[in-house]
Amino acid sequence: GTVRFLHPLHNFALVSYDPRELNVDARKVIKPCTIVSEPPLSRGDKVVLVGLSGALRPTARDASVTNATAALSIVTAEIPRFHAVNEEVIELDQDFGTSFSGVLIDEDSSVRALWGSFSRQVAGEEREFCAGIHSYTFSSWVDKTVLYLKRLEKNSGQAQGKSIPVPVMNVEFNTLLLSKAANYGLSGEWIQRLADYDGERKQVLRVKSCVTGSNAKATLNEGDMVLAVNDKLVSSFYDIRRMIDAHCEGCNPLSFSDMEEVKDMKLTTFKDGKIQDVSFKLEVVDGLGTDRLLHWAGAQIQDSYRAVKERGFLPGNHGVYISRWHHGSPSHRYGMYALHWILEVNGRPTPNLNAFLEETAGLAHKSFVRVKLLHLDNKPKVITLRLDLRFWPTWELTLDHETGQWSREVIKSV
Repeated sequence: GTVRFLHPLHNFALVSYDPRELNVDARKVIKPCTIVSEPPLSRGDKVVLVGLSGALRPTARDASVTNATAALSIVTAEIPRFHAVNEEVIELDQDFGTSFSGVLIDEDSSVRALWGSFSRQVAGEEREFCAGIHSYTFSSWVDKTVLYLKRLEKNSGQAQGKSIPVPVMNVEFNTLLLSKAANYGLSGEWIQRLADYDGERKQVLRVKSCVTGSNAKATLNEGDMVLAVNDKLVSSFYDIRRMIDAHCEGCNPLSFSDMEEVKDMKLTTFKDGKIQDVSFKLEVVDGLGTDRLLHWAGAQIQDSYRAVKERGFLPGNHGVYISRWHHGSPSHRYGMYALHWILEVNGRPTPNLNAFLEETAGLAHKSFVRVKLLHLDNKPKVITLRLDLRFWPTWELTLDHETGQWSREVIKSV
């Protein structure tokens, strides 16, 4: 199979494959499924969890939904990595453990949700748990991915620079009970309006953080409450998703330019102790995420990815980010470790990968290089390392958006 889409906020992947490569018996038993996203599952609904056990055996279990609106709140891990944001999950009346994954289906055998695992850090240790992901989270992206693949087939051989555009707010929300919102100054009138609008959740959305360098960072502050979007009340992550979809209605779902040119949204917020309407610009990210990696002196270098930006800080001239290093390499021996940005090489700035390649192109085997680094905690340091292009050559990994395959190109070696 080939990964065609990887959602930046919910981390589910859509994979394409050629059924003709399966054997005859497999092709006979595999049937398409129906995905039903509306209305969402609610408390008390009967479902069947169908999937594979830890021994890879097909298994089915009857269950009932106990909570279909559980808002996840996963703290940022010590090392920048994906964590689920703005997601409501489904809880069942039975605990199936963490070795069972699959789908939740209804009495008509329609897929209503995925049953997947989530990870969080507790006291420095990894804790895994499973929950249901509503089908409205992924159903529309299945349709868009099918359109994307049809376009690839029609325009085969033409360069495809990007994948599927994903409009995002670049805001992580948390939920605040209406009973507590009054303590932060929200008026009784707004509390009543939200309570009447959503009698099940009885909550308001509050800004937890914004992605560094985003439009949201310049518009919203931590603690601001978002009450309405385009004059329509919102009280859940589900509402936010619907408002974004409605706002982008009419755009070509595969066009980055269409998405980027969509007009600003109107947010009704409670900030600085009063109700304010603010203009908010959606941003668009690529549906395949990172598509370029560089290995230099035994370090894996890339542009700052989303999980790094979510930590709330980027250097002034940005720099390129070290996400890994390899034992025995010059990076290891001279102390150029992960969780650092490379800001300068021999005194010259390296704000992006192209600039970094330009500055390192003329460096010879066994030459000494002065590198200015900045840690995630904003601690700078300068090191000198000696290149070893014989055993640690410079090479690049790039993703071909048309084929979904990575290719490796050696840039400099001995």
